Amino acid sequence: MSSEPPQYSGAMPDDAQPTGEPIIALRELEENSSASFFGNIRNKIQRREAASHLAFFSWQVPGIVFIELGSILAHIVNALSSRKGDEP
Repeated sequence: MSSEPPQYSGAMPDDAQPTGEPIIALRELEENSSASFFGNIRNKIQRREAASHLAFFSWQVPGIVFIELGSILAHIVNALSSRKGDEP
């Protein structure tokens, strides 16, 4: 057996393995997060989501409008052609 540590495989650790105690120096630095911090994070997420929706609609809506206008034009042409066919 080799004393080298196993290489990182990218897999998640097993839940059954104990994770051990957290590092004491880091535990001493722990602070409670304020409500304003979570509010700021929530606002940033909502701004990015709104920008994402705006970008999506700015690309999709012109295509949808073009298709609808095309279907209206097709209905008008069909109505005019059926009217011309009725005349003797």
